Amino acid sequence: MADQRPAVRPFALRAGAAGSALSRIGRRGLGMLRRTPFPRPTLRGWTVLAVGLGLVGGGLVASMSVAVSAGLLLLVLVVSGVVTALAVAAPLRASRSAPRAIVQVGEVYRERVTLRGSEVRFAPRSTLLVREQLDDLFVSTNEAASLITIGPGAPPAVLDVEALAIQRGRAFVGPVTVRVEDPFGLLRIDRPVVPAEEVVVVPGTTPLAALDTGALVGAVSADEGRVGQGGSADDSELRPYRPGDPIRRVHWGQSAKRGVLHVRQTTQAQPPEAVVALDVRRSSYQQLGRDDLSELSDLGGDQAFEHAVVVAASVARALSARTSRVALVSDGPGGDVRHSGDAGGLSEVLVGLADVQPRSDARELTDVLHEVRGRDVHGMTAVVTGHCSAEEAAELVSTTNGSSRGVLVTVVAPDPVVRGIMGRAGWRVLVVPVPGTTTSGHSR
Repeated sequence: MADQRPAVRPFALRAGAAGSALSRIGRRGLGMLRRTPFPRPTLRGWTVLAVGLGLVGGGLVASMSVAVSAGLLLLVLVVSGVVTALAVAAPLRASRSAPRAIVQVGEVYRERVTLRGSEVRFAPRSTLLVREQLDDLFVSTNEAASLITIGPGAPPAVLDVEALAIQRGRAFVGPVTVRVEDPFGLLRIDRPVVPAEEVVVVPGTTPLAALDTGALVGAVSADEGRVGQGGSADDSELRPYRPGDPIRRVHWGQSAKRGVLHVRQTTQAQPPEAVVALDVRRSSYQQLGRDDLSELSDLGGDQAFEHAVVVAASVARALSARTSRVALVSDGPGGDVRHSGDAGGLSEVLVGLADVQPRSDARELTDVLHEVRGRDVHGMTAVVTGHCSAEEAAELVSTTNGSSRGVLVTVVAPDPVVRGIMGRAGWRVLVVPVPGTTTSGHSR
């Protein structure tokens, strides 16, 4: 039986396709207009608008058709400027490409902003001002604004931005804004085309040769294991004794048989861990006084604290090359312990150091380390502070684990009593003075 359904006419198909295309274009255009701010008149635009309204009003009152026509022409000029500005600003698309979201103080942050205009053939060709907003943590090394040309057939415009990171913290780069003006300079649109993004600026480093050659001598490296933390004499192997190895690991029987000291190490290596404890008490850095920081006059302790943050970052970098995990601990607001680096990455510690701030109500490091004691830290405990008294030194020694090696890093050289307390407990003392002071740093 023949199909009796009426045939669909080609004209109806073409009309339906055209209607669907126009509907999509309309929805896209409305979406672009919603994201585009309405043009604001410039000083010239306000003048033309006021003159046009005045001519129209005065002409109607005085029955002068010439004045009314001149005023209407000025108003039409303003309306055409609105249409032209929206036609250029609405289709704008841009993207930001940055290789890194974490930069170090003293490094250059680089990004590239790519801007595209309308792809319609009859779209106007325009010259626009593109500007990238930079946070106070950066200083631009080149111009963060540029005049670019977009239009049909023109390649995508590119703005390269370079900025030097000068201070640690969390910064926002952006938004990227584009300034669009009509050909007569009557109206202006400042449209954001790329939203702001967060960039973390981590502390820089300071030389710590004394820490590498002295304080870490004998520390268990990342490719060695340990006995007493899951290993036994049966599953261990021997190696020659190295300066700094714990006496408890010496195998006396094999040492006597071989005539040279040998120590045990497990065949299933478990790399050690390390904790960097940063003192955030403002009083610890205010106590330094004019004698210690005479050239700085840092009575508030802010510059000394910033130096301590740099020292903590340097210590974390040095320890991360020798341990399996480096964690940062400090006293956080509300009495909670800030703990960064549980996953073992150095970047987490550095990001944590980008956020720390000195506080007057912060707790002592002994209280913070007391809560960390149960984390089974067995490799190294490095305490970074501005000043350490004899009482604090005694509490630090009693708070840390007996299986943990300790390093006290101070901004100002401690008293001989403090050195004696730390030395008897097996701790190393490292002094890293603030640049520009007369205090000389050394380790013991």
